[in-house]
Amino acid sequence: MLRPLQFLLIVLAGAVAPAYAQLIDLGPWTGAVTPHTAEIRMILTESRLTNLEVSKTKDFARYVTYPQLARKPTHALTMAHFSLSRLESDTSYFYRVKAGRIREYTSIGTFKTLPRAGHPSSFRFAFASGNMTGSEAGVFSEIRFQKPLFFLHLGNALNETELPKDLEGWQNLHDLNYESFTQAELYRSVPLVYTWAGMDHGGAEAHQAYRNYLPHFPLPADQPNESETAADQLNPISQSFSVGRVRFIVLDTQTARTPSDGENPTMLGEWQWHWLESELRAAALTHPIIIIASSVPWHARQAFSGPQDHWGFYPKERARLRAWLKSEQISGVSIVSGNGGVLASNISEGELGNITELQSGIIDLRREPMIGKWSGGHLIPDSTEEFFGIVDIEDKRNEITVTFRGMNQHGFERFQSSFTVPAESK
Repeated sequence: MLRPLQFLLIVLAGAVAPAYAQLIDLGPWTGAVTPHTAEIRMILTESRLTNLEVSKTKDFARYVTYPQLARKPTHALTMAHFSLSRLESDTSYFYRVKAGRIREYTSIGTFKTLPRAGHPSSFRFAFASGNMTGSEAGVFSEIRFQKPLFFLHLGNALNETELPKDLEGWQNLHDLNYESFTQAELYRSVPLVYTWAGMDHGGAEAHQAYRNYLPHFPLPADQPNESETAADQLNPISQSFSVGRVRFIVLDTQTARTPSDGENPTMLGEWQWHWLESELRAAALTHPIIIIASSVPWHARQAFSGPQDHWGFYPKERARLRAWLKSEQISGVSIVSGNGGVLASNISEGELGNITELQSGIIDLRREPMIGKWSGGHLIPDSTEEFFGIVDIEDKRNEITVTFRGMNQHGFERFQSSFTVPAESK
C-alpha cells in the first residue's frame, strides 16, 4: 500500500509531466527559407488545430510559438501549415508541434536561416534529380550528412507509368516520398527547394498539389499585378532567392514548353522569358554570381538518341539567352541542371554569353546518359551508383570560388570541377 506522501508525489509528478503523443503522420518539411522567414508543412495524424514552438536550442529552454495557418479548401484536412517570421539571419532553429498540452517529441525539425542578402557569405548547397516515387535511396541520407544549407531538387521526383488525373492522386504520390525514411529524415533537417521535370509534372491538379505540399518562394506568375498569364492558363512555378552575394533563379521548364518540332518551339514561354531577363538584369547589379536552376541539361547535343528532354532541342532559345547576356554585358551566370544521367561540367572561358553548367546526374531513375559538350569532362554511373552534387561557395570578398563535387550514395567524391569569378570587395 502506498503511503500518503508517496501517493502525493505521484500525483504531483503526473500533473507536471509532459504529455506524449504522436501528432505527426508525415513530415515535417521546411522550405522558402530566407534570412528572417521560413515555411513549414506537415501531415497530422488527425485534423486538429496546432501550434509550432520554435527555439534556437535543441532543449527548447526558450521558444516562440507560431499559430497554424488556416487551411485552404484544396488542402488535405490533416495538413498543418506554418509561416515563421522575425527570425535571425544565419541562425539554426529547432521546431516541434503542439496541440493543447500535447507536444510532439519524436519528429522535431531543424533548419538554418540564410545569411543576409548582399553580404559576403560562404555556404554549401546540394542538388540532385531523378528518383523513383517513395525512393529509399542512400543519396538522401548522404545529402543530410553533408550538411548543406538547402537541397535543390531538380525534378522527376514522382515517377509512375500513369500519372494521376485528380488532386488526391497527386497528393498521394507526394505522401509516398514523405513516407520514405531517408527522404523524411532529409526534409526534416534540410530545407527543400523543388522544381519539376517531365515525369512529375501534369495539368492543373499537379500545379495545385505543388502549391499545397511544397513550401516555395513567392511565385511571380501567380501575382495578379505582375502576371501576364491568362486566368485560364497554368502559371509557371519559377521563383528566385538570394544567399549572400549569390542569386538563384529557379526555372519551370515544363509548364509553358511546346514541342521542339512544332511551330515556334519554346522551353519557357514568353512570360517566363521576360521574367528571366528582368531577374538577370536586376541580379547583375548586386550579385557577382547568378545560378540558374534547370531541370534539364543545357549543353546536351541535339543529336542525342535518348529522351529528347534537354535544351539541345531548343537551339534558338539557347542562342537567345547567350546573345542577350552578351548584349547586356552580364557575366558570372551558371546553370545547375539535372536529369542528364551523368556527373559533368562545362566551364565557361569567361567570354560574355558563355554559361558554365554543373550537371548532377540522377539518383535512382535509370536512363540513358546525355553526352553533351562537357568541357570539364563527364562520368557515367555504374549500375549501382546514385549521383548528386555538392556545391561550395567560398566568398573571399574580392573573388568568389565555386567548387562542384559530384558524389555517390556512399559519400565518395567521383567528380570535381571549380571556377572563380571576380567580385568587388565590400
